[in-house]
Amino acid sequence: MILKKYFLFVLLFCSISSFGECPFEHFTDVVTACAGDNGLGIVYPAGTSKKEVEYFPLRPNKRTGKGYTHGIGCLDETPSPAWYAIKIEDPGTLLLSIAHSGGNDIDYACWGPFYGETKQEMLEGICSHSSLYFENCVVPNTANTCLTEKLEQCERDFAPVPGADSYEKILAQEKVSECKGELTHRSQVDTDFECFFGNYDAFPIGYMVDCSFSTSASEPCVISNAKRGEWYLLLVTNFSGMSGNVNFTKVHGSATTDCSVVVDASNNGPVCEDDTIKLFVNNAPKYSTCKWRGPNEFTSNDNAPIITNVRNKHAGTYYVTVTTHDGLVSDEISTTVKVITNTPVDTTIRMVEGDVVMFKGTELKQAGTHTVYEKIGQCNKAYNVNIVTVPGLPTYATNDGPVCQGDSVTLGIGDEPTTGVEGYMWTGPNGFHSSERNPVIPKMNSYKQGEYSLKIKKDGLIYKTKPTVVEVLPKNKVSIIEKVPLGETVEFGGETISKRGVYTDTLQASTGCDSIVEMTFVPIMPDIEPTVFITPNGDGVNDTWVINNIELYPDAVVSIYDRYGRELYKEDGYENEWNGSDRYGRKLPTDDYWYVVDIMSIDRVYTGHFTLLRSK
Repeated sequence: MILKKYFLFVLLFCSISSFGECPFEHFTDVVTACAGDNGLGIVYPAGTSKKEVEYFPLRPNKRTGKGYTHGIGCLDETPSPAWYAIKIEDPGTLLLSIAHSGGNDIDYACWGPFYGETKQEMLEGICSHSSLYFENCVVPNTANTCLTEKLEQCERDFAPVPGADSYEKILAQEKVSECKGELTHRSQVDTDFECFFGNYDAFPIGYMVDCSFSTSASEPCVISNAKRGEWYLLLVTNFSGMSGNVNFTKVHGSATTDCSVVVDASNNGPVCEDDTIKLFVNNAPKYSTCKWRGPNEFTSNDNAPIITNVRNKHAGTYYVTVTTHDGLVSDEISTTVKVITNTPVDTTIRMVEGDVVMFKGTELKQAGTHTVYEKIGQCNKAYNVNIVTVPGLPTYATNDGPVCQGDSVTLGIGDEPTTGVEGYMWTGPNGFHSSERNPVIPKMNSYKQGEYSLKIKKDGLIYKTKPTVVEVLPKNKVSIIEKVPLGETVEFGGETISKRGVYTDTLQASTGCDSIVEMTFVPIMPDIEPTVFITPNGDGVNDTWVINNIELYPDAVVSIYDRYGRELYKEDGYENEWNGSDRYGRKLPTDDYWYVVDIMSIDRVYTGHFTLLRSK
């Protein structure tokens, strides 16, 4: 799966979770894994609990059609979950095979990239920004609604006029097909086209790199353009709930996973003052021993040491080495303990009058000092927050419209501040956004008209301004049909038109918008005139059955039948060559015969009969 730019697109499909929550209950629920032999004989167990990931929102159960399940991404259900983290060692693309050792059905979702020197640091970053990383991303509906409306407009624009003949209907349908084909192509390749939809792969979406919900016991996971040191988080669901291990195997790609981090240390932090620190090792091999060191001259040979009556001096990084029963020693691994003190923290925040600022999950609106508490683990951290307000700006957004369809519009700024401006943030219809001072929007159309908003970053604050409305005036479109006898011409748009088709010319207006004139040139085709008899006696007169004007219709299909409805002759592209013989070359007797002439180009079928006369 090739990585694509879907971040703006995903915002249309994702709702935000509450700040600071984790999809897993504890950091120790996330097991560090790698693809290949980890050198310590460590295995990665599959989840066996039927309990789903309750952090994810409830969805209607698509599989059974009954009730609701906790889903994310392509996973409509998340039964028997197991969380794994992998770290990239060599960069590039990585194709992983994720399989159940017992051949049971498993599924997965993969997020990333994340960053951190240790697994714990990486997980702390994830949980502090969960609203960004774990949005309720469903597989999007890849229907291009903008394109659908455009295709329907093709039908309306080129519909045949009331009372149109068969040829005109065929010509109109050809024009509809041409219009639809061009729009479909542009929607896939033209980034300036308002209906550009890009590629149709569902993933990546935001931070979800890949996802699979098949019935297979082995699932492929593609991580593209991975960088050294990046972490990726995998949720593997075990649909059967049967015990076993999850096997991660590299199938293809230049990227590799770092097996040196498979054994990792953790703690129960952050912890409050006077509480207890608990240190432990994840994925420790059976019968292994540990050797710890840390702040305040801490040392221990316990596998899971405990430090009581915690003070700030106990905060910091603890290190451990693990020795297996046969003498293999792991690299020194670390875990960082955070201690939350009871001393309130003073902080000052500036904001624009009328705005709202969020601090540690609390909404603050008014100037003055506010006491805010942050829940960190089991601790309540206090902050004295001093809100200082500054007046808003008289600035407002402008534009040089209204503009005609297809022309460009320039956005401007009225009463712009002269000092302290650090940046501009424009947003508008059809996903428009720009950081330019006076952005120019090309090729305006109905999808781009509407309200454009501007925020100005000045002296470290964001100021909202009064928006501006851009109006797009449609160009007039006139459709005419010119019917002339075959061989005659008309003058249109400075050209002499002699071939049938649809021609376009633009009439420039001195005021208002230009007009587009579309002329359908239709040569009037003569009828065919079949002769009423044939006398194939070799005298050079009426020896073949002649259809006058048939040469004007090279696509004509001619069929000849006897009085019993049996087809005797059929020719695609008839050239007046039939001499009274059936398809086997046998001469047919004197009699009346029936014909059907089907001409697709004018959507017409001629029928009738003629007489074959033979000399006695």
